Amino acid sequence: MYIDIHCHLLPGVDDGVKTIEETLNELKRYRENDITDVIFTPHVNHPSVKTDITNIKEVYKKIKDKIENEIGLRTYLASELYLTPDHKDFIPFNSFVWIEFPTKPMPIYALDSIFNLQLDGYEVILVHVERYKWLYENKDIIQRMREMGVLFQVNFEGLKTQEGKYYFDNYLVDFLATDNHGSSNREEVDLSLFKKFSEITKNAFEILGINS
Repeated sequence: MYIDIHCHLLPGVDDGVKTIEETLNELKRYRENDITDVIFTPHVNHPSVKTDITNIKEVYKKIKDKIENEIGLRTYLASELYLTPDHKDFIPFNSFVWIEFPTKPMPIYALDSIFNLQLDGYEVILVHVERYKWLYENKDIIQRMREMGVLFQVNFEGLKTQEGKYYFDNYLVDFLATDNHGSSNREEVDLSLFKKFSEITKNAFEILGINS
């Protein structure tokens, strides 16, 4: 039993899959690979991907039962918040919030904005951490984030990169996930990697407080 904590498989809400048919086809592959739980994390506050939180919630409400009844997957809703100092709404999962930053240059507000979320009671997950060159090149900031309790998520494809290997080899990876945008948008995700890296992927249930 595995959980994908980061994907863009909620249809027609962001730059991920466009149709419910594609969603169902992708999630059938998930079930075939012993993935039992999926957290949809559509973009919010992204400068180039326009989304609407009300619409996201409505789409999820419409398809949740269909997915669970037809495929047998448990699903949850969160969001991938492009963190800026003036961000507004986002969709947390319990006390967790998924965040992303610009890949370059380093946002000077990064640590302060994370701290403000924590003051509001949220636990912060920094997604596809391997993409941020500015973070990889400033190991003291990595250390500071870890001291603050920030959780790091690496994409499976990111394990092929120098940055991803660094986080993995130094035991800095809390989550591995697909960041799946659908096979029509990107290369098909190798879902067998959940099993290959099960020492990490199985821990996601416990960290997030989800019964496996």
